[in-house]
Amino acid sequence: MTDNLQAKEEGAAGVEAVLDDIIDLEQYAKEGKRPPLAKGYRILINGDPYVVHDPIVTGREVLTLAGLLPAKDYTLRLKMAGSKPEKIGLDEKVDLRKPGIEKFKALPRDQTEG
Repeated sequence: MTDNLQAKEEGAAGVEAVLDDIIDLEQYAKEGKRPPLAKGYRILINGDPYVVHDPIVTGREVLTLAGLLPAKDYTLRLKMAGSKPEKIGLDEKVDLRKPGIEKFKALPRDQTEG
């Protein structure tokens, strides 16, 4: 009986509460914490702050949000705490709740790229 009770308590502990706040991803990355489920996520794109409401975004959505259109004319990179920036494809999904996401950097594609 106590095993069942303990299992139920552990299961409840795995449920994430949704915060009513806008989460600043760069701040969570600096603190080394995993961002919680929230109503919005503040991301930096080329140093400018933007808020998204879905915890999973595509490279295309990030570029569109920043007004960098057409998106195919840009290369998007994701900077994670403690690692080199990694290239994000237009249709590649990024889970903003992943620990360590600091910011996005978008650069115009070279005429020889893509």
